[in-house]
Amino acid sequence: MAEPKGDHLFVNVGASQARRRLKKFGHGVKKITTAGRNQALIIHTATGRHLEELEAKFADVGYSRSESELSEPIENLRNLGIISGGWLREIGIHSIDDLRQVGPTVAYRMVKQHKPQASLNLLWSLAAGLKDLDWRELTDHERQTLQEEVEAE
Repeated sequence: MAEPKGDHLFVNVGASQARRRLKKFGHGVKKITTAGRNQALIIHTATGRHLEELEAKFADVGYSRSESELSEPIENLRNLGIISGGWLREIGIHSIDDLRQVGPTVAYRMVKQHKPQASLNLLWSLAAGLKDLDWRELTDHERQTLQEEVEAE
């Protein structure tokens, strides 16, 4: 079967979640397919106000009209669970690039202000995830340095 004609919108949610968000939306959505881990491709013919409505449905997670411009969602960071990913989204960190920009210690402090129950394991997870390591692989020295950075501010 041929690929439907239309424009592409890449979004930072899986295909099944994109379908749920677009249930009863219509307005030119032709097909929704997987575009990677926690990412989907929406093929559509929406324009004008309908395109704005379509993009608005994914403003909280991130979207792009080209795959290369879409940052990887924060949920794809190694060591991160659903709850931690939600905490990061609540403070405005939606992608791994966002986390790289603010750094793990600042992100941890921001989460800790809103979620006092967050433990230092979140800090270890963020720092190690940016290095594509398991959080348990951080050395004692790295952990101590991170903890000192958090306490310094």
